[in-house]
Amino acid sequence: MEDFGRVHALVIATKAEGAVLYERYYDRYSELDKAEIRAAFQQAAEASGAASAPDGQDACGAFRGSACFVLVPVNDVVLFALGSGEYDEMALSGLLRVLALAIGDAAGRPPSSALFLAKGGAGVARAALAIDEVVDEGLLDAVDRDAVRKGAKGKAPWE
Repeated sequence: MEDFGRVHALVIATKAEGAVLYERYYDRYSELDKAEIRAAFQQAAEASGAASAPDGQDACGAFRGSACFVLVPVNDVVLFALGSGEYDEMALSGLLRVLALAIGDAAGRPPSSALFLAKGGAGVARAALAIDEVVDEGLLDAVDRDAVRKGAKGKAPWE
């Protein structure tokens, strides 16, 4: 069977310090591999000037040969995605834009460090639900805003 690729990792980090606010890996990686992925993302963010880049201006790069990654700054955070196969730079860029909208819809405000660092963790929980609705086990699942919003609330799409 032919491998069509998948999303391997999603990371949300702050623009200024590069502190990881949320990360989700869809493959089994060792802690050393995860650190290598984070370092590649951070290096790309610094090289592209993501800290001072306007919102929505994406940058991309290669990782370990056949995999690629994309970063998109939104407010005071940077969204990163690592993919391979049909999840090339264009697909990952679109995916990150959909994720930014889905997180904003689920949490009631656009992604920011304040959302992820709020007391009680409600922002992280809603963001995680939205991310899991959009990306299921490394494959793009739902991009319809209403379906993502309902899924993040625990409702079926037909309700």
